[in-house]
Amino acid sequence: MDYIQVSLADAIPEQARDYASARIGSLDRYAPDRVDFAWVNLTSDKSVIHAHARFDLKWVEVQAYAEADTVTEVIDLLRERMRRQLVSMNSCVPARN
Repeated sequence: MDYIQVSLADAIPEQARDYASARIGSLDRYAPDRVDFAWVNLTSDKSVIHAHARFDLKWVEVQAYAEADTVTEVIDLLRERMRRQLVSMNSCVPARN
């Protein structure tokens, strides 16, 4: 993936940026087409961390949302939700020649 933007709320540690970039950025291999842009946003309230991701593909936008108690847990959960959607899209798209 050429570009991924990771936004962090003030309460989220800076190390989360690299972890999110690596975990979410590796999903491009599951996409049925080139990922033009990827965006991840991490926020928190007093009790939970929220993560939202969006991939812009050539012809569609894929989004996922997750909540968890820790940064790594929420990023891993978000990754799995995005991966499931991308794999599902691949089974619906005719093979590229």
